[in-house]
Amino acid sequence: MALKAVGFDIDGTLYPDYRARWRSLPFLLGHFRVILAFSRVRKSMRVEPSGRENIEDAAEQEVSLLARELGCTPGRARDIRDRILYKGWEVYFRGMKIYPDVRESLEKLKDAGLKLAVLSDFPVGRKLEYFGLEGLFDVVLGFPDSLRLKPRPEPFHLMAEKLETDPEEILYIGNRLDYDVRGAENAGMRGALIGPPGRKAPSDVTKYSDYRHMTGSILSEVVK
Repeated sequence: MALKAVGFDIDGTLYPDYRARWRSLPFLLGHFRVILAFSRVRKSMRVEPSGRENIEDAAEQEVSLLARELGCTPGRARDIRDRILYKGWEVYFRGMKIYPDVRESLEKLKDAGLKLAVLSDFPVGRKLEYFGLEGLFDVVLGFPDSLRLKPRPEPFHLMAEKLETDPEEILYIGNRLDYDVRGAENAGMRGALIGPPGRKAPSDVTKYSDYRHMTGSILSEVVK
């Protein structure tokens, strides 16, 4: 089927991972125990066994699991998540230098008639504003509005629904083979990696070395 939309991950996809790690190092060190607990919670949620889907919504599930990890009340866990992990972390993205040619690439894809979306496992918040990309995307989805975490199919299906586009007509681009590419493929979409030339990928996976390479490849397909 013809390509009609392109979805993007945010963290590690619109900007290099290492920049976020260096910029937020004081934050990571200052909240190491909380971040470690949160990482365990997220890992559990990504491989959630079947049969748990209707027990509680994803946001409340995240709170209850974090409370268990930290040994505190759900109310305290919710405050920690919202104040520290969501809002506190976000400020470190102000002034973040994104990959070269991102905005120009997105504008070219839009000019070619493609719909654009972002789908993230974190609240999007003001990140797109900080990156100078606000207003370029037709659909903006972040957790918990995305329903579940990648690589589960629900976030990808919701993105397709909001784009009003069949999954087979969507290409999703990210920096993780397991969460982004395989997650998209399992939801019926095409998946691709983007990142530095040294980033390795299996032979069956589309990989773009940079945004200029990505744009040229996509546009050559669209104009056929």
